[in-house]
Formats: sequence, structure tokens, C-alpha cells
Amino acid sequence: MSRFAVLALLVCLGACSASPEQETATLSELEAAAGPVAGPTQILPGDIAKLQVVESPAVGAVVADREHYTLYFTTQDGPSKSTCLEPECTLVWPPLLAAGGKIEAPGLDQALLGTTKRPDGLEQVTIAGKPVYRYVDDEGAGDATGHGVDDKWFAISPTGTKASR
Repeated sequence: MSRFAVLALLVCLGACSASPEQETATLSELEAAAGPVAGPTQILPGDIAKLQVVESPAVGAVVADREHYTLYFTTQDGPSKSTCLEPECTLVWPPLLAAGGKIEAPGLDQALLGTTKRPDGLEQVTIAGKPVYRYVDDEGAGDATGHGVDDKWFAISPTGTKASR
């Protein structure tokens, strides 16, 4: 038997004979070791934020991203200034980013659209001066499950105000 085959056999036997007390890392442990996951906030050079107006069965007309997911604002943000900066917030409320401030939004008043620079240097989309976010628990297009969360997160209407029927 070659040295390589013996080595492969030993590795295989070692892996198979691990004691039950040796557990594998949980997903949260792996995420903590790797750092926060960017998810929807990740952009590529030249990415354009694409916005559209969609009808949410729960709250009426809302602004949505390119995948038709409802966008939100928080009452804790200042004009063109995000307060959702830590992973505890951004993993639940990923900011909508636009490379180079590029935004396409047919059907929306262009005067309401803009960006604000985050501390990491990325540009976050704003509507009527409000930085906007997605909500991680929205499972499908048109969901607005983040509307009213903690009485400070609200779906954003096409006019830049709190969406409502």
C-alpha cells in the first residue's frame, strides 16, 4: 500500500472515530467567526439600485427593490443619516445600497431620491431623505411584515411617508 493510501485511510478513520462529545460548530458560531453576512446589502461596482412601486396587501402602495421586496425606514434615523450600523441591526434590516449613487425608479418622483454615505463608505438609498432598508423576515414580494416593528420601522410609501391604506 502506498504512503498516500495509508495517510488517506488514517485520516478517514480519524474522522469516523470522533467521539459524540465533539460537536460541529453551529451556524451562528460560524457566522460569528466569519463576521456579519452582507446579504442584500452587497453590491458590485456599477450596481444600480432599482426601485418600483408595488401594492402590498397589508399596507397599500409601497416602494420596493428590484426583487419586489418592500422597503422600510426607521423613525430613529435622522435626515439622510442611518443609525442602523451594527450587525445586530443590519442583519435584520439590510440597507439598500447603490454603487455611485445610481438609482433607477420609474414611477417615483426623482426629486425624492438620493443617497447618504454610510461610515463604511457605501452609499445607502434615501427616499425623501429617509435611508431605506429591507426586512429579513419578509418572505416574498409584497410582504410588509416589518411594518410597525418596535413602533419605529415602517414600510415607505411612494411619497416618502409611512405607508397606509
